Amino acid sequence: MTRAAVDIGGTFTDVVTVDESTGELIQAKSLTTYPDPTPGFLNALTKATDRSALETVGYGTTLATNAVLTKSGAKTALLTTEGFRDVLEIRRTHRSSLFDIYEKIPRPIVPRPLRFEIPERTAADGSEVRALDEQAVRDAAGRIREAGVESVAVSYLFSFMNPGHELRTRQILQEELPGLSEDITISSEALPLHREYERTSTTVMNAYLTPLVRKYFRRLRAELQDSKLYAWLQMMQSNGGLVRPERAASFPILTLLSGPAGGVMASAYLGELLGETHLLTLDMGGTSCDVAGITDGEPDTRLDFEIGGYAVSYPTLDIHTVGAGGGSIAKVDGFGRISVGPDSAGSDPGPACYGRGGERPTVTDANLVLGVYDPDFQLGGEIYPDIDLAARAIERHVGKPLGLSVTEAAVGIVRLVNANMMHALRTVSIERGRDPRDFALVPFGGAGPTHGVHIAEELALRRVIIPPIPGCNSALGILASDVRHDLVGTLRARMIRLDPEDLQESLTVMADEAQRELEQDGIPPQMRTLRASLDMRYAGQAYEINVPLGSLRPDAPTLAQAIGDFHRAHETRYGHALGDDLVDLVNVRLTGLGTTPKPLLGGDAAAFGDAEPRSLRRVVSVGGEESKVPIYRRTDLLPGQTLATPSVIQQLDSTTYLPFGEARVHATGSLVVDLP
Repeated sequence: MTRAAVDIGGTFTDVVTVDESTGELIQAKSLTTYPDPTPGFLNALTKATDRSALETVGYGTTLATNAVLTKSGAKTALLTTEGFRDVLEIRRTHRSSLFDIYEKIPRPIVPRPLRFEIPERTAADGSEVRALDEQAVRDAAGRIREAGVESVAVSYLFSFMNPGHELRTRQILQEELPGLSEDITISSEALPLHREYERTSTTVMNAYLTPLVRKYFRRLRAELQDSKLYAWLQMMQSNGGLVRPERAASFPILTLLSGPAGGVMASAYLGELLGETHLLTLDMGGTSCDVAGITDGEPDTRLDFEIGGYAVSYPTLDIHTVGAGGGSIAKVDGFGRISVGPDSAGSDPGPACYGRGGERPTVTDANLVLGVYDPDFQLGGEIYPDIDLAARAIERHVGKPLGLSVTEAAVGIVRLVNANMMHALRTVSIERGRDPRDFALVPFGGAGPTHGVHIAEELALRRVIIPPIPGCNSALGILASDVRHDLVGTLRARMIRLDPEDLQESLTVMADEAQRELEQDGIPPQMRTLRASLDMRYAGQAYEINVPLGSLRPDAPTLAQAIGDFHRAHETRYGHALGDDLVDLVNVRLTGLGTTPKPLLGGDAAAFGDAEPRSLRRVVSVGGEESKVPIYRRTDLLPGQTLATPSVIQQLDSTTYLPFGEARVHATGSLVVDLP
């Protein structure tokens, strides 16, 4: 049995395959193709393995993310309770830029003429206050048809307590608009939670993406079958788990952070193998840099986030993104300063050194000029970089305008992009009350290992761990991830008065649904795990903290333990805790996990002593010092060997630069660098 995972990035498409009978890992890269990434997807798979031998293919994509950021989703309409037409406009009082008086709020995805008020009303306890006006729904359907709408969202007040009106509305819309029958999202299924704005925004976002994602998956499956690839497809979700494409097509909000999630999961798996439970991850690809934290072996998660200025409430890995990648374009701004990113050269035309028509200098060009990258070694296994093109681009756009030599300008570019990534890492560490000295850094992506050690040293991290295949780490993470389903329901109660049977009833409903989903994913019963948690807060608060629930059959001691865990979590995060009689339950959550086989890292071979370099090469450090450093090939290195520093390690998918530190090869094949 051969399994594969594919991660489609802005510049390269990465593939990792594993032969379950031998444990052999194979990696491959191909340039991402635009506008349709499928040819690059198939090309990378062909490089890695015999496609006919594949049984499963995991897949990470930024399709949904790009659709939101470029506003290329479907024309969407909204049906909502009479009097609540403008919820999307009113939003929340929160401002992302407190002191920016010119801050622009993004226009709602659904314009006001396509937001229809429907006479109906459900009370907070789920009882019907006003019957659904079915004729109003049919009238709205007629106007939706005339407007050429492609997708519909339905979000009624308190539908999470009683979905009857939403279910009937969908039925009517399917009768009136048969062409949209698959593209109707109701809030009681998309997000059955209180908070009207977040629920409506999430439902609208899902409807906005559904037609695009559904058509893409159908086209992808057809093209794969035309290529004689009949493997079982699985999609990477934002929460770090896998899901079948049919569910992802119905709920594309699950995949909004699909791309970067794989790398975080790979880092958590690698940390488990190395005994490292506190990690910061740095995924620097061709277009952007994604950073995240892992504490006690578990990736940080959040229950809501914003994308493109729109609120989405769904469990997701807590990933922070900045425009700092190998393809980030360097320029001189209007103040006479070097600026790097967020604009990127991508894969087409790519950095100047690619020789594909790009004329503006990038971070990749700077590293080539400084000697970190080798003009005689293929980047990504496809491109021999042209150092003369890189030097000319840097000189023209940065060096001459500032009166700097090409080398000085290249050093400035690298130092600035490092500073941008350091700021991002501070966001997920220092700004969240964590001491970076307690963490190790895992840099990956095509460019992450080139910059990781310098960044770790600036932040006073104690160790750097460079994965065995850093440029394909996100694909490896998809291969190592479990199937996952997150379910949620609102249950409002004061904890000390909560009847465990009421909680048990909610958990039973969600557990049954999770089991059904895992069954459809082909997960056998012995490989399934269910975990429950509670969203809790003190009376009067407007935010919750999620704490684990010790049992799926809760009793009084279980609830008491949950209250104690909540107090401790609140004190850790906010510095204080209140009494048991003030703790409220808001939501109940259940996660269904389907365990999948994990790839084996490393091998039986081992060695001792110093590794042998292939050659020496001139390299200029970020401090401007020039020296000749050893050049290693990653494929030559064996567990147990030590490496000299400064040095450069070259491999198919990435280049690692070790300016200092004590470096050794771990049994997993990872490079472990202890910093002074």
